[in-house]
Amino acid sequence: MSTKIDETTTPAGATPADLGIGMRFSIHPHTDGFVEVILGALADAEAAGLTDGLVIETDEVSTYVGARTAPAEQRLAAYLSAVVAAASLRSGGGHVVAHVLLSRGCPGEVACDLTVTGLPSPAPVAIEPTGIHAAAHWSLYPLLDGGSDAGDHMAHIEGAIAAATARGTAASPAHYATKLTGDVADVLATAVDAWAQVGARVPHVVTHLTLSVGSPSPATN
Repeated sequence: MSTKIDETTTPAGATPADLGIGMRFSIHPHTDGFVEVILGALADAEAAGLTDGLVIETDEVSTYVGARTAPAEQRLAAYLSAVVAAASLRSGGGHVVAHVLLSRGCPGEVACDLTVTGLPSPAPVAIEPTGIHAAAHWSLYPLLDGGSDAGDHMAHIEGAIAAATARGTAASPAHYATKLTGDVADVLATAVDAWAQVGARVPHVVTHLTLSVGSPSPATN
């Protein structure tokens, strides 16, 4: 699976390198052959050309993926969708869980400047459907509000949930999270687009997902 990156649509303003745009994720296939599944899924995404423009570093806990050039959000979403889908296919449709943390605004990076101006408004991501159903618990954290709505972080969160509801991926509220359901690509695009659009107004934004495919637990809604 591949998703073509259009490098001609670079937004004006701060660059992804300025903002420290990236993610950490870990993927957990519930199978005895988890090593082969994980390594194979990562290799599949690389073979599809989806590592271009990304900095990838893996340790014993998780994998860091940094996007230094635009379209950063598209690169991250397409790569992650491909890895999750490949892990599901390589595990024969078994249970696969991914924990994902996306950050923009640079705390946690080597250098950080929250006074950066010209926050970009990225275009919505476009990810090829995977044909794999997913459920996720999703949380969004605007960590530094600015402008006329300074301090009103709930307005950003409620707006993101409303957008997810209109998109058809927001299934229900959950404790400390919103449940998303749909194709892996749609679920990830929902979270990434909300994170990016809030980031057009708030210098530091984090979003977290626990994504599950092939779960043996019955869906509750």
